Amino acid sequence: MPFATRADLLARSNARRLAQLAVPADKAMPPEAALRVAIGGGDLTGYTADEQVALALALDAIDTALTDADALLLSYGLPDTLQTTLVARLSSTVALYYLQGAERMTDDVAKAYQGVVDTLKAHADGRLNLIPPEPPLPGDPVVSEDLVQFESSARRYGSSSTVIEDW
Repeated sequence: MPFATRADLLARSNARRLAQLAVPADKAMPPEAALRVAIGGGDLTGYTADEQVALALALDAIDTALTDADALLLSYGLPDTLQTTLVARLSSTVALYYLQGAERMTDDVAKAYQGVVDTLKAHADGRLNLIPPEPPLPGDPVVSEDLVQFESSARRYGSSSTVIEDW
């Protein structure tokens, strides 16, 4: 399962920008709404054949960028089953960087990409954990970092109360 989907990428960008980045320069730009429909898996029969070709090429470019982003995240030790909004955001940022390409690179996109790489390095070095803890199973003891709990059988300590005095 991918870390981010086409819809995640669209949510973190916009259709116009994605179309500008993903539609090949030698193809006419389809309407913005068309890319939203294509990303959502909707019916494209209302668009011209040329627009449908441009959309198919755009989706292919988006899918390639998302796959490449997944490969980068995996190379830093993230498990391929990890699904969090943070990881989807990291993957989307990398995919947008790949879609931007060297000839159209902006400082903001490059800085965002470098921030993701720094975050992934911190994860790989053990300074940051991007993997959330597993939720406790029913019946597991409750663990809190601020609480120490001792349990014993009633026979050992009984039900009498003990008063501790300050020295």
